[in-house]
Amino acid sequence: MPQNELNQNSFESFFTKGLKIMTSFEKFHPVLTSHYTLDWLTQTPVKQVDNLYTNPNISTVAAEKLPTQILDTVKRINHIMQKVMNDKQLTWGVTDSNNQTFVGIITISGFDHPNQIGELDFIVDQAHSEALGEIVRRSIQFVADHFNFNQLQVNLSVPNDVVQKSLIENQFKTNDQKHFILDL
Repeated sequence: MPQNELNQNSFESFFTKGLKIMTSFEKFHPVLTSHYTLDWLTQTPVKQVDNLYTNPNISTVAAEKLPTQILDTVKRINHIMQKVMNDKQLTWGVTDSNNQTFVGIITISGFDHPNQIGELDFIVDQAHSEALGEIVRRSIQFVADHFNFNQLQVNLSVPNDVVQKSLIENQFKTNDQKHFILDL
């Protein structure tokens, strides 16, 4: 009868694979705040996502190169969801829980960076800018509860008073009003 040789590598492999299954991003939806539901972007009609991209909005650097055609919006949503399913980033569409209005998109990334600094990116309809503080607060708590980041960063290409106020209220620090960091 063949003997299975167990060694340190076998145990590490077993627990690493088990941990990978446990942290699969597929289970991280929906996420709720007091007033908003964060769910996969595929749960939002494409036309609403496309409208967000074309209407005045508040966004971080990573969310600035937006599609201008609806077919490009479909491709972008597909690309985003591939990254989610490959555990590269978490991206949610944000909907007002009371009236089902789509207000924006938020992304947590940096999982493949060895420096343990997470990145928070978002695009929020300017008409719903009041949602930003609550969404950012819940995202920070989510990161603290589920991941091993030491810091969380937000980068803007130009200073924005609404974003700065929301981030500072959520304990982010900045020296230049464009780069914000939060120690977790």
